Order: sequence, then structure tokens, then C-alpha cells
Amino acid sequence: MELLIVDYYRVATRVCCASTINGNQQISKRTEPVSDALKLTPEEETAHFVNQSRMVTCTHTNQEVKLKWRNPKNVVISETKGRVHIEDKGDSLSLIFEAIARSDQGNWTCEVDVEGTAASTEGRVTVPALRKSFKMIVYEPISFRDTSTVQTAVEDKDATIRCEVKGHPEPSVSWYFNGQPLFFSNNGRYSKLADGMSIKKVVQNDSGEYTCKAFQISATGSSFEEKTIRLNIKHKPYLPAWKPSVSDAYGYVGGVVNLTCEATAEPPANFSWSANNKKLTPKSHIIYNGRHVSMLQIMIKTSSIFGKYKCEAKNELGTVTQEIHLKEGTKPDPPSLFQLRGVNSDTLDIDVGATKSHDIPPDPTTVIGYRFELMPTDEYLKSRSWDRASRRDFDVADGATYLLVQLIPDTKYLIRVAARNAAGLSDWTEVKEFSTHPLQPHGTSGSTVANAKPTDVCFKFVWFLAVALPTALSITHHRFADLTKGRF
Repeated sequence: MELLIVDYYRVATRVCCASTINGNQQISKRTEPVSDALKLTPEEETAHFVNQSRMVTCTHTNQEVKLKWRNPKNVVISETKGRVHIEDKGDSLSLIFEAIARSDQGNWTCEVDVEGTAASTEGRVTVPALRKSFKMIVYEPISFRDTSTVQTAVEDKDATIRCEVKGHPEPSVSWYFNGQPLFFSNNGRYSKLADGMSIKKVVQNDSGEYTCKAFQISATGSSFEEKTIRLNIKHKPYLPAWKPSVSDAYGYVGGVVNLTCEATAEPPANFSWSANNKKLTPKSHIIYNGRHVSMLQIMIKTSSIFGKYKCEAKNELGTVTQEIHLKEGTKPDPPSLFQLRGVNSDTLDIDVGATKSHDIPPDPTTVIGYRFELMPTDEYLKSRSWDRASRRDFDVADGATYLLVQLIPDTKYLIRVAARNAAGLSDWTEVKEFSTHPLQPHGTSGSTVANAKPTDVCFKFVWFLAVALPTALSITHHRFADLTKGRF
């Protein structure tokens, strides 16, 4: 009869009946070195990232020996399904990580199940305790938690910009504002927090893009991530700095006037209009509202329309008002001069006899600009309407002529002009028809043509650069070519 005793300290001893002396049985022992009784595959210490998977197999030289796994908290793993579980393959016991978590970091141990081995072999195999461990290192990549890309703060109050950065090893964080680095040690208004940064008593200039940059360095390498956060500053409405709270506007009976009210606010303000302490509503008046602007359009049917109009801009943080005095002005006369000064393939140069007034304060009856309407003759003949006409507005300047650009080559245009003063527009001039020229060869498209008559020194100079010089160069080129042919 033979009994096998397994020694886990690298020695196996076989005991057997060797001989009989004097009627007594003599026991002889033979030892031989063997390999490690426990083996882990793989054995190396490996770093893993969160949510990766891994399998480690534990084997024993004697397949009858039972094994078990313990987690870093020394708890035996008995689950055969789940995120972390074991699988008994008969000749080995595998530890399976389906999705590695940060809590898995630490030493995982495979050990001999002494009692289980004795029970399963009915005492034939006796084993001492033996353990073998591997260290699980878990890296967590950079992530931004509870970090909104748009955040708000209130003017004149302290604000916190949240940027909670997670990762293992712990990332280092730096901040940028509109692309420029922030230095916290040199600025008493900024403070770095564990989950973001703070700003003392924010102002409107603090609104913009804040970038939270995270750097992570580990034994396996380095990584970098960033998050850009738009900070909006909530504030009460403000009138534009260049616009007074009380201003004048002009109109004339029979005309139309647009009263404009502007106020920047966050959140955007709600606008309301009133006149003589009576609220004006969209049902009774034409009111156009934009994000930071409102326009009241008034049809001046009688002189009773003139008076004081009040605009109120209001949000949850405050209110601002603007008062506009609508006064009776004078309808301007249409331009007395309306003639063509120059033309090319895509531009018409129009002279309306502009003269700028230098009165201080400016006279509300003075012409301050001109409005041109133009459309191709063919298009007008289809509808007999100016509704689809192109509109060009210009300010007045001494002796200025007005260029109507980006026109279609070789096309007839109908054009009319009105003068503009503080009270509104004049009647239209008579309609005139002008034509652009066709595109010219040798790159002369867009140049003033030779038959345009220069009438002053400035125009003569432009005409020389645009027409005479290119033409002379072209002639010289062809004559040189002819001479070359003749000579050779």
C-alpha cells in the first residue's frame, strides 16, 4: 500500500514499504525537488484601466488539490457569475474580471483549500496551506463629472465654475480664460478649488470661455484632456454707453418713424412701450422685438402723435428705461442732382450733389444720407413693382459720389434715390435707367471704360490707372511681339 503526502515547501516525499527486518516493517524515505506547487498565469504585475477585463488562472501540480481565491479584503470569492467571479476548469481555478473597477486594486490571492481537499479525497491527500498572490494596479482615465459646458454667475456676486476632474493617478489641473493661462497666485480674485475654481465679485468682463485642462502621468505613460466651459454673467439691463437715457427723434405728418430701444441684459430683457402713461401693445401698434433691441414703428397721421415715448427693459435682476421725445420735423426734398459719373462691368458711380452740413448742434432738417433702390429692368417689367428692389443706404459726405457695386455685367438697371434727414425720407426722384458694360478681354473686367468722360483730377487719375495704362501696356506688348516676329 502506498500513501502520497504532498509537501508544499518544494520537496515531495514518497513513503512506501521497503523491507522487513526481524519481522518489523522498516520505512525508507526518498525526497526529490519539484517545481512550485502553485502557479499563477499570468504572474506579472499588470496595470489595467477601469472597465477593462482580465483573467488570472491558478493551477496546482496535483489536480486533486482544491483551490480558492480571496480579494484584497481577504474575502473568499464564491460567485460563479458577475463582474468578478471564479470558473473551475477541473485542472485550474480562474479568476475573471469582466469589468475592472477602481475598488479592485490590491493583492488577490490564490490559496490551497485544505479542508476542501481533505473532504474531496476522503483524507487520501493532506495538504498544508499555501498562498500565492498578484497585485492588481488599476488606472482610471481622466473624466469630467458634473461639469456643464454652459454655466452662469450673477454680477457682483462670488461665482464657482465647476470642473470636477477624476482619474487615477490623480490628474493635475490648470485653467485658461479665453485661451490665456490663469495664474492663481498673482490674482486675488481667482482661487483654485478641488472641484473647479472661484471668482470674487464677478463683472461682465468675466464672461467668456474657461478651459479646464487635466494632465495625468502614470508608470505606463501620460494623458491629457480638457473641457471648455462658457460662463455667462447674469446682469440687469444696461443702455448702450453711447446712448443717453433721454433722446430726440423726428418725424413729419404723413410719414413713418421707427423708435429704437436697446438694452443688453442676461437673461435678455423683456421690452415694453408706453406713451402718456398708456401702455402700447402689439395689437394696436407695430412692435418688433429682438434679443437686445425693440423697435416701435409709428404712422404719423396727425400732429397729436408727437410727444414723449417711454421704453422699459426689464429682467429678473433689474429695470432700465429710455425716454424718446418724438418731435415734428420737416420732410426733406429729393436730391436735385441725379447723374451717372462712371460705369464699368459691375459698378455704377452716381452723383447726387451731396453736401455735408457742419452745424453744431446739427439741424434736424439737414440731409444726413441717401437711399438708393435699384433692380434690373427685365425684373421690374415682370412685376411693375419695387418690392424686390435692392436697397443701398449711404451717409452724406462733401462732394462724395456713391458706388453701386456687385452688379451684373451688360445689364440695364432702373434706379431711384431719396434723401434722408432726422425726420425721415424724401419722395423718390424720377427713375433713371443705366447700363453696366460687358466684361472686357485681357483682364479689363471691372475697369472704367474708355468712353467714360473724366470731369475732375481725381477721376482722371483713376481713369488713367484703370484704362489708359492697361491699354498702353497691351499695345506695347503686341507691338513688341510684332517687332520680335519681324526681327527673327
